[in-house]
Amino acid sequence: MKTQKKYPKKSHILAEAALLLSQKIHEKFSEAVISPLELPYNGEDLTIDVRVSEEKDLRAVADQLIHFSLEIEDRYGISILAQAGYARAEHS
Repeated sequence: MKTQKKYPKKSHILAEAALLLSQKIHEKFSEAVISPLELPYNGEDLTIDVRVSEEKDLRAVADQLIHFSLEIEDRYGISILAQAGYARAEHS
């Protein structure tokens, strides 16, 4: 009897991809705060918001997020939307 190759479930793939993306972001931008985007986007499997300090060049951060996302999309066959912004001010 031939055994059928078992493929990971979509939720497992997304969890692995999210973890890898988070690791890559924190390696490059250690102060980054990562959270899911509040609004759902059609056709995107993973959507995240990345906040960095105002000392960072936001365009460079966004470009790096695109690079990371494309690499992970190719590896896992998913689609990612990652947006960059400056950290929100804390209210005491």
